[in-house]
Amino acid sequence: MAKSDLAKKLRNGEMVLCGGVWDSLSAIIEERAGLDAVKLGSSQLAASLGLPDIGLLSAAEMRDRIFNIADHINIPLMVDFESGYGSERDIAGAVHWAHEFERAGAACIHIDDYGDDKCPWLPPFIPELMSAESIADKIKAICDRRDSEDFLIMVRSGATSSIAFEDKEAAFEESLQRFHLWKEAGADIVWPRVFNEEHLQRARREFSGPLSQSIAGERAQGRTGAAGKKERSYSAAEYHALGYCLLTVGATFQTVMMQAVAQAAKMFRETGNCNDFESMSMPFNEWIQLVDFTEWSALNEPKK
Repeated sequence: MAKSDLAKKLRNGEMVLCGGVWDSLSAIIEERAGLDAVKLGSSQLAASLGLPDIGLLSAAEMRDRIFNIADHINIPLMVDFESGYGSERDIAGAVHWAHEFERAGAACIHIDDYGDDKCPWLPPFIPELMSAESIADKIKAICDRRDSEDFLIMVRSGATSSIAFEDKEAAFEESLQRFHLWKEAGADIVWPRVFNEEHLQRARREFSGPLSQSIAGERAQGRTGAAGKKERSYSAAEYHALGYCLLTVGATFQTVMMQAVAQAAKMFRETGNCNDFESMSMPFNEWIQLVDFTEWSALNEPKK
């Protein structure tokens, strides 16, 4: 799918399968596997550098990674925009970095109200949210100044992840109110964090236009509900049947890579024989194809 087709497919309600990436190689692999789009999350980028997702990386570092990834793929790249990379009232900064991300090759950014130094699923969690109005102001300013309406703005709220709300229903209602405000400001896609299927259906009734959900395995994300009860996992087809068209994989692909490397390294330490994990390895010729070795080498060959 061409980058310019993302907005059209989402507005038509077509299912878009979006993989999680952290560098150019992971993006190339996922594109060749046939995924419709890929998404660069702050957690994956931070982990690729051996860091936690607590706001240590700058917007410039994210922009540089966007440029590198977008230069190697033809499918749309979605990008975590944190809470605008700045203080609550730093509208100018949010507009600047949104423009930089668009210019670097991002097809969509998702903005939230967590605060740039908060990771919602890791302690100390989110004690307070940025004001809904401040995020709305950033969204409106970004939409007014984006180069193309095909550069999409997706919104998500930390209300349903914040320890400020003891009651889940109250937290969900707060997130809906915020989404309405942000849609009015110009947001294109709503990504609600829900607790049950009734919430999924409610969000679909509340909002027109594309909705998104993240598909994650229980083990990779460690997701549990009340009293430690595991939340139900939905497939892409199940989400789409409920009216959700942008379906993303978060950090799961990265955790698959991490587990595979950890297993191979342990086996090598024990036996010193790479043939013991040969079945886990990509054939050498496929690796060479992924990085276009032949094409690049041809540039240095003497011209006839």
